Amino acid sequence: MFTTGTKFLIGASVVSLLATLIYGIGQDGVLGTVGLASATVGLIFLTSVNAILRDSNVFLDDEAPVESTAAAQPAPGASVWPLVFALGTVVVAVGLITYQPVVVIGLIALVVAGGEWAVQAWSERASSSGEHNAEVRSRVSNPLEYPVGGAVAVGIIIYSFSRVMLWLSKTNTVIAFGALAAVVVVVAFALARRPKLNAGAVGGGMAIGVVALVAAGAVTGADGERDIPEFETTSIWQEEAILHPEEYAEGAAEGHHPEGLICESPEAFPEADENASETVAIKSSIYEVVLNDSGTLDYDVPGVVGTSTAVMSLPRSNPTNVIFRNDSDEERRLSLDVGTMTVEIEHGEEVEEVEARNQICTTLIEPGGAQLLTFRVDEPTFAFDGQPNPNGPDDAEGFWFFVPGVDSAVLEVYVP
Repeated sequence: MFTTGTKFLIGASVVSLLATLIYGIGQDGVLGTVGLASATVGLIFLTSVNAILRDSNVFLDDEAPVESTAAAQPAPGASVWPLVFALGTVVVAVGLITYQPVVVIGLIALVVAGGEWAVQAWSERASSSGEHNAEVRSRVSNPLEYPVGGAVAVGIIIYSFSRVMLWLSKTNTVIAFGALAAVVVVVAFALARRPKLNAGAVGGGMAIGVVALVAAGAVTGADGERDIPEFETTSIWQEEAILHPEEYAEGAAEGHHPEGLICESPEAFPEADENASETVAIKSSIYEVVLNDSGTLDYDVPGVVGTSTAVMSLPRSNPTNVIFRNDSDEERRLSLDVGTMTVEIEHGEEVEEVEARNQICTTLIEPGGAQLLTFRVDEPTFAFDGQPNPNGPDDAEGFWFFVPGVDSAVLEVYVP
């Protein structure tokens, strides 16, 4: 006995076969005939399959099909991952129009939620036992989700904290996180006094706190970081004087800084000399130059080499660290002049090459203070033979350490 579905497919197959014959004989169209013939073959195949399966009808005394139907299977458990996936999609959309790192957070949520959702759906089909399915899921997911999830969570929290801290001013950062630390201590004390705690309540409170922190990080990150002024070093002022002499002269005329190069000036440049570190930690294998109270420079070099010579030898093409100690009674800076260098100065669209002194110096150091000076000399001393150095004694040749404002504080430097 044919079922209803089989009868319908038999009729459709017959109609398709007749249409193929009529169209092929009457119209003599190859393409249309091939299409109708293909449809006929497909319908005949479906008719055969349906006749074999009998529309999935079963006999009343056959219990196996009934037990294997979808309706007889246990319902899948509740899952939070579809919600997390949707939340990740929203975060990505928000990040695309606000702050780029937020997009990364959203993509992480999408990948994690998609993977967990897929594993949960797969494990629920492992058997009809919910306990066995849960164990299967744990074996697959736990070795990966615990370390990765912990690292991602810590990274998000740290990044959110950094956005908030960079958005607040220096003073408000101390106040805000001091207050936050106090709140954490009070909450922890209150929880410790309770004999019993509801795990769900604790987890919910922590989740609310993390969401609030991430939201604050997203908002402050989108608003941008606070203005962090750049500390202007002596090298910046030296370069400004050489490359932009007109602007530099205007600033000096307006009283913003002294005239002349900073490395040749005994006066204070407020932007560079204020708030400079004047203490140096103990270091090994380092050179030392000392300005004595008598107004002369002494030096010490690493190793067992003595300081009996009047010339200090430094390596070439290697970083050199020199500690300058000011044992005089006034604020002084140590400068090093290593010949000349060629620089390009832009005048509108024109570029002019000029020779300028190649100098580096410390900030002004108070009496008893010290500062580290790091530099590298790429050319030997003999490359400047015959060129007087205006910062040496009587315009002597070579390289020289000198202290602006103290004529006797000069020390010759030899670079092989």
